[in-house]
Amino acid sequence: MSSEFDRQGLIGIFVTEASEAMDMLTKALHPLDGTTPTPIQLQEQYVWAHKIRGASALYGFEGLALMATLLESILEEVQSIEDSHWPKALETLRGMVNSFQSQLEVVATGGTEDFSISARWKDEVSGLFPILSAAATPETTLFAPDYLVPALDAEVLSYFAPEAQEYLEALESQLLRLEKGQHNPEVIDQLFRTAHTLKGSAYTVGFQSIGDLTHYVEDFMGAVREGRVKILPGHTDVLLRSVDVVRLLMRRDSISLDLLRRQFAVAMHELKQLNQSMTEAVKSSSAVHPVEALVDQKSYDQEKIEPAKATGGKVSEDSDVIRVSRDRLERLMNLVGELIIGRGRLEQKLCTLEQLAQQVLAYKGQLVESVHMFEEKHAFTLLTAASCPASDLSQGVTSLGNSGSFEFDRYEDVTILARHLKEITSDISESMTQLNSSISRSHEDMSHLAQLTLGMRDEIARARMVPIGTPFTRFHRATREMARATGKEVRLVTSGDQTEVDTAVVERLVDPLIHLVRNAVYHGIEPASIRVSKEKSAAGTIYLHAVHRGNAVLIEVEDDGAGLDVEKIRVTAIERGLISPEVARSMSESEVIKFIFVPGFSTADKIDNQAGRGVGMDVVKRAVESMNGHIDVESVRDVGTKFTLSLPLTLLIATVLMVRAGRERYAIPLPAVREVTMLTTGAHQRMGERSILHIGDEAIEVQPLQQILNRCSIPVEIGKPVVIVRTADGMIGLLVDELLGRQEIVIKPLGSLKSLERSSFGGATIDPEGRVILVLDPARLLVRQMHATGVPELSPDATADSLAP
Repeated sequence: MSSEFDRQGLIGIFVTEASEAMDMLTKALHPLDGTTPTPIQLQEQYVWAHKIRGASALYGFEGLALMATLLESILEEVQSIEDSHWPKALETLRGMVNSFQSQLEVVATGGTEDFSISARWKDEVSGLFPILSAAATPETTLFAPDYLVPALDAEVLSYFAPEAQEYLEALESQLLRLEKGQHNPEVIDQLFRTAHTLKGSAYTVGFQSIGDLTHYVEDFMGAVREGRVKILPGHTDVLLRSVDVVRLLMRRDSISLDLLRRQFAVAMHELKQLNQSMTEAVKSSSAVHPVEALVDQKSYDQEKIEPAKATGGKVSEDSDVIRVSRDRLERLMNLVGELIIGRGRLEQKLCTLEQLAQQVLAYKGQLVESVHMFEEKHAFTLLTAASCPASDLSQGVTSLGNSGSFEFDRYEDVTILARHLKEITSDISESMTQLNSSISRSHEDMSHLAQLTLGMRDEIARARMVPIGTPFTRFHRATREMARATGKEVRLVTSGDQTEVDTAVVERLVDPLIHLVRNAVYHGIEPASIRVSKEKSAAGTIYLHAVHRGNAVLIEVEDDGAGLDVEKIRVTAIERGLISPEVARSMSESEVIKFIFVPGFSTADKIDNQAGRGVGMDVVKRAVESMNGHIDVESVRDVGTKFTLSLPLTLLIATVLMVRAGRERYAIPLPAVREVTMLTTGAHQRMGERSILHIGDEAIEVQPLQQILNRCSIPVEIGKPVVIVRTADGMIGLLVDELLGRQEIVIKPLGSLKSLERSSFGGATIDPEGRVILVLDPARLLVRQMHATGVPELSPDATADSLAP
């Protein structure tokens, strides 16, 4: 997904910047008055050639970078060209500019550059100016592979990588702040210290290339800090590109070593030029501010003496912080998952003990009843024999004499047996009392174990969480680049930066948010002249806000731009055959706006790749829904648009509703469940082949879950439970056979099997009995249903920005 979001966007930004520089060079080479430009007039234009040379190399266009290098070299030494050679040099400059512009058009339309053109210009320049041609060839071969991609100890790298990432985020954030307030001494000090610390860390672990690069950044910021040089707008661009190159070095990707070598060479060259200009400034003003330099040096020495104070108390804060490797946290989370499963098994065993206890009680009752009946029967017989008349006794005296002693013995035995059985039942009762007491204590222990499990889970989950403001710097930079590319005035206002979210959520959220921010700049915010005519401020504003809501996080991306043209969306949906005109007229604005999430949907009159880069809002929606979240849109024409993303705090542990459909059990994420009801005759209605459930004023379609999953015809039976599932496209009722209750589970990924790529499941879990339970993804259910029913879908080739007004 990163390639979808980033590569085309970067190419669009590069084309815009390079086109602007080429326009300036063209105007300088072709004056409006028709005169021939002089070498003195053109020498200052080397800045534009230098700019496009660095950008071309940074974005991997080797041929364009070579032509820009030749242009820069000629313009830098233009005064040394003899007058007799000037007409030919001017012709060469104009020809290279024309060739560069034609190659730029090819790149802008998705084509590849022609290296033969740049090679031809190199040969021509070599014939005319051999010295300049040699100087224009970058010596990238000096950077050996083990210099750019060193072999570092894995354990050392595991600690250095997150630390370096923090410093890079800080550098980028501080550079953007410096651009807004170029004379802010606090930001300058922070930049100097951050570069100094990153340089030292890189040298310590043996990453010399990063150390060398940041050493130049530190030197330049030291000069700015001491007042020996002033920050210019172009300086910030050079430093930001250097940060990008350090990020590439951190990837340690030996496959793209050639590209890395070129980009590193360009960054080093640009930084060296910054330091050369700094040296020239020192020579011209070494005697102007000696006192200020002394004061700065004194303050720097004091910072070394009091490091805690100089870093704003960061040292004291770090004493409470410990670094934990991500792999260790993953293992801990897996242990918590096993603990949750074990707890479920223990709960089942306790239930079994309770059932056994009830059975023993039932057996005890039966035993007592049988003994009582036996006792009464024999006691009644004996009493009857004892109460017979004398005549009867005399008649049976012989019999009584023969068996009387036996009858009395039997009576005595029965009495003893009854007494013993009573004693046994008394012992059983006592044992049952103790068993019940033990079960009660086990329940208390079980409750305590549950609290410990939840506490352990929450603590480890917090360890995985990072402030969502960590990647906000990227959004500031994306806003800055897109505003410059479109010529608009835009500012980004962020809030809720300290809202903590699972690091996995943050990583998967960055690309969709950058896409939304760029779209807001390109399509939402109007040009300054139009905003002023609408009585708005000339500069547009984009608000990025994050806040916790229960077990979810809400992220809002709002702009005060033109808003969505709902009527144009409605007309486009009709033209594309997505809906009939009759139904379209009856749809509310909120329902119409949902069409922007259809793949390939666009209301733009002209498709380009500046903001959307060929990626529509459907990609953002899929990214959000893949994290069990959903996205909502609110828009008011000429007031603005707001996208609200609701996401879970973590993707590993979830609360689900367990259901049974047929013989299989499934888990439905609880955040996606609106309510559970029963399908009754009064609320059910048949509309052709569809079953409709009426809840209040709502009409919700009901489908058997087994039918959706297996694509087989299953009858809708009255009296079964229905789970109303909430999705971005509305509600759907899933008819199931049985509700098994609410449960906390650990979601495991399904893997990369192709058979599961288009399935209806977002993961799997293991129940207490050891069975694998598939976790449903409601968004995928609807997509599967859409493909099964043949809902029309636009071609991906037509995909463009969905926010075009």
